[in-house]
Amino acid sequence: MVQGNPFPFPLMPPQAQGLMVYSRSEWDTVTVGRAIGEALRRGDVVLLMGDLGAGKTQMVRGMAEGIESKVPARSPTFVLVNEYQGRIRLSHCDLYRVGGPGEVEELALDERLTDGALVVEWPELADGNLPEDALLVHIEFGDGPEDRTIVLTPGGDRAAHLAMRAAAIYESLSSMPIPVSPEDPERPTSEDPAE
Repeated sequence: MVQGNPFPFPLMPPQAQGLMVYSRSEWDTVTVGRAIGEALRRGDVVLLMGDLGAGKTQMVRGMAEGIESKVPARSPTFVLVNEYQGRIRLSHCDLYRVGGPGEVEELALDERLTDGALVVEWPELADGNLPEDALLVHIEFGDGPEDRTIVLTPGGDRAAHLAMRAAAIYESLSSMPIPVSPEDPERPTSEDPAE
């Protein structure tokens, strides 16, 4: 085990690393997204996979908070790409309604990486038109209605560094006190404790 490694496995090879987080609430999912957002640098790519309703848009909401966007993220289902400006520009693309790989190519998503980061929902519909060195975030439903299993898998060295930065930030964010709902003290509110 390498000293300072936030993952419970060796650092090599980067493409084989992964990180699993269990989310028990929408707030947890947003917090994972916020950690990724705070870790994002110009040129980074995040690919979000998961069934409808799994929490992909909540993850992007957290990313937008992490880049310090003044505009909350929303699903770009009817507009293929939304942009959020903060300390960097985050382009949020939802490929759910694209007509095919040719339409993805026309979006010129790689051009958005010169001055920002890119997050793509439904990347499996891009048919190879996305960078390989991306952080794949797979969100799966858990046992409870808000439970999720979130797996981060880097596709290359750049994505591995993004995952490591996000893991360190998540560790500090997840140790912050969680605001509780007055109706149910066991349940966090959707408010951000840092605000």
